[in-house]
Amino acid sequence: MPANKKHLESSIIQRILKITAGLFGGFLVSTTFHMFLMYFFPSHPIYTTMFVTGYVLWTVLFIMAFIIGNGYKIWLAYIVLTLVFYSPYLIAPIHT
Repeated sequence: MPANKKHLESSIIQRILKITAGLFGGFLVSTTFHMFLMYFFPSHPIYTTMFVTGYVLWTVLFIMAFIIGNGYKIWLAYIVLTLVFYSPYLIAPIHT
């Protein structure tokens, strides 16, 4: 049974924005979120569980990219989240 046309995205730009936000933006948010946790907590347990939780978080963010209406808002939210999660490394980098 084909999808109802009124529920499909009519703009090709919005489709591209949502797909790229889900793929690349979701990956960046997922990775920087785990880096954020590793900044404040011991990194070995987080790094070990990151293989599973990273994919789960990435999948959730990918699905959320299609649920939220506007592709520009999704990219803005994912960029802001990426900068927030990466900000401890920008403010006070760890020198090991």
